[in-house]
Amino acid sequence: MQRYSCLLIAILLCCCAGNAGATSPNIILFFVDDLGYGDVGYQGGDVPTPHIDSIANNGVQFTDGYVTCPVCAPSRAGLLTGRYQQRFGFGDNLGPYQREEASHIGIPPTEPILSDRLRALGYSTGLFGKTHDGSDEEQMAFSRWDQFFGFNNGASNYLAELNRAHNPIFNNRTPLKTLQSRQSTPRAELIDNGTISSDKSKYLTDSIGDAAVRFIDANKKKPFLCYVPFNAIHGPFQAPQHLVQRFRDEPNQKRRLVKAMLYALDQNVGKILQCVRNHRLQKQTLIIFLSDNGGHDHSPNTPLRGKKGTIWEGGIRIPFCMQWQGVIPEASMYNFPVSSLDILPTAVAAAGGTVLPQWNLDGVNLLPFVCQKSATNQRPHQKLYWSWGPRRAIRNLDYKLLTSDSGKSYQLFDLATDMSESTDLIASHPEIADRLRSELQKWQEQMPPNNSGWNPRVGPKRPDFAKPQPYHQPVPPPSP
Repeated sequence: MQRYSCLLIAILLCCCAGNAGATSPNIILFFVDDLGYGDVGYQGGDVPTPHIDSIANNGVQFTDGYVTCPVCAPSRAGLLTGRYQQRFGFGDNLGPYQREEASHIGIPPTEPILSDRLRALGYSTGLFGKTHDGSDEEQMAFSRWDQFFGFNNGASNYLAELNRAHNPIFNNRTPLKTLQSRQSTPRAELIDNGTISSDKSKYLTDSIGDAAVRFIDANKKKPFLCYVPFNAIHGPFQAPQHLVQRFRDEPNQKRRLVKAMLYALDQNVGKILQCVRNHRLQKQTLIIFLSDNGGHDHSPNTPLRGKKGTIWEGGIRIPFCMQWQGVIPEASMYNFPVSSLDILPTAVAAAGGTVLPQWNLDGVNLLPFVCQKSATNQRPHQKLYWSWGPRRAIRNLDYKLLTSDSGKSYQLFDLATDMSESTDLIASHPEIADRLRSELQKWQEQMPPNNSGWNPRVGPKRPDFAKPQPYHQPVPPPSP
């Protein structure tokens, strides 16, 4: 039976490639920030998100879509490499403490990422938004992507004028000049309790969307990878006054700001999708949308338990959908677990490349599982793992075992019948719990030490942490 299943998947992969035609598709990857499972309209959200919903409606919705960490930086590393980020010591958000033996924190420059894999296949590559993968110059997005507009940090204000010198908005290698230390307009005239009042300033969500559109316009006649990691709806909670007014009936001020931020996010997703339609590239473009982790305190994860920063489902199961018109059936639903790890091998396969065994990927190509109905009962993964500080978990088929205290206690859930993780089965299914505990421990023992973080036990403090680097200085104009 197993040999038959493998043969079936191989056949379907060939069918998908045949349906795609000879031209390598463009790839647009939206990786938004802190968006909860219950935030999007197609999953019952209370803010209309018609443009995000259109990706799910025109393609496949993954009900059990996961990321590799409940916080942003390690989650991004898993997506960009197709490998568990623990394999190269990236187990926590980049912090001030660094293991003495570690030559880099973040994604090592020697670790190929999505842009490297697709550039080797003839793609133009652009990143527009948030990157948080390391601070050495060779790790910066302007060193690893053909085009870059955005910032390199865990968070940014939504007006460039409000950021400090160590966290500018970049246009390729050049940081924008309007920083808090240099801008002339008083902060109080720009923003009041999260509401942006100035009509002269550019809202960052809009700027990211505009930069992505310019990139697509410039590369419409050749294959491109457009990676759009919006920082919305991550804090600080800031939104233009006219958008905040749209949600004036929301009594909670922070949720009101978040609703406005989500509305702006959806509008800019729509702006990019409209650009694809303007160039008639719908059938030549694979579009992927997901969040980097679960929602924060003001972002609903309904009906899941937990939030960002936990390994409950609400911290790691996220909105995840994918569209490729003419290849992936419309309005389809896939109910088995998939992971952000799968995006890199899926993109490489769609582009006509070959995933080599020596890449040691943990993700798999999803196209055979979603482009033909006869494969929808196949599972890409039997097991998925998570580890972040004292929090660890394994999902094996539909059973999930987790610990939040470094293994002092465990809980067991059957996600097939209890996606809200309300009934602990640890006492009634001890044999399953013991088996999963052993599997999780074996996986954990394979991983090297964490290279960086916010715990002083990791190693000494970096003297350059949160300080401007040489590349933060504006690039001087060329000599006449």
